[in-house]
Amino acid sequence: MRDTDDHHWLKQGSTSSADVKKTYDDWAAGYDDSMAGWDYRAPNQAAAYLSAEMPPSSCILDAGCGTGLTGAALRAAGFTGPIDGIDLSPPSLELAKKLSVYRALDVADLQVLPLPIADDSYDALICIGVMTYVSDTEGVLREFARITRSGGRVLVTQRDDLFHSRAYGQTFKALADVFSDITTTNPQPYLPGNPDFGAAIKVIYAMLTVA
Repeated sequence: MRDTDDHHWLKQGSTSSADVKKTYDDWAAGYDDSMAGWDYRAPNQAAAYLSAEMPPSSCILDAGCGTGLTGAALRAAGFTGPIDGIDLSPPSLELAKKLSVYRALDVADLQVLPLPIADDSYDALICIGVMTYVSDTEGVLREFARITRSGGRVLVTQRDDLFHSRAYGQTFKALADVFSDITTTNPQPYLPGNPDFGAAIKVIYAMLTVA
């Protein structure tokens, strides 16, 4: 099992699906404790942002749901409709299943498109702490728009350093045909208790409205 006291691999943010799967398969049992120790705030903050935009009965896809922290946060924020989850890591999905907040949980790789999901399947889609590991930003956001109904919301996070180095601003302009509105937050605390992130690496939330 990977030593989760060695945080450098997390900061590097590999876009190899095989490497990411191995990391999260090995880390699944200790993931929630690590996140709690690092004061991981993104699931609760994202759920609050989405609840301000969408009704409680919304049908939501949690893309990259991991062990279910975001699904649990959505329920705590008042969402009562169906929540489905997809993730690359089967051991993480097994832990998410135990929370009893998801209608369905399936293995999926966000770097293998299209996803096996029908058009217009969801009222909203949330993807938290995952885009670091996805190399084709435009491709996956177009896929998220495809499976989310018109007028729905897609909420994603990205580290502020990668938001700029991967030119998210330019990508958002290229997505004007599938998203009618895109708003982003100022950088927010991400993993303030992690020694490699701390105050140096923050997170940006992007709310995209499907055209």
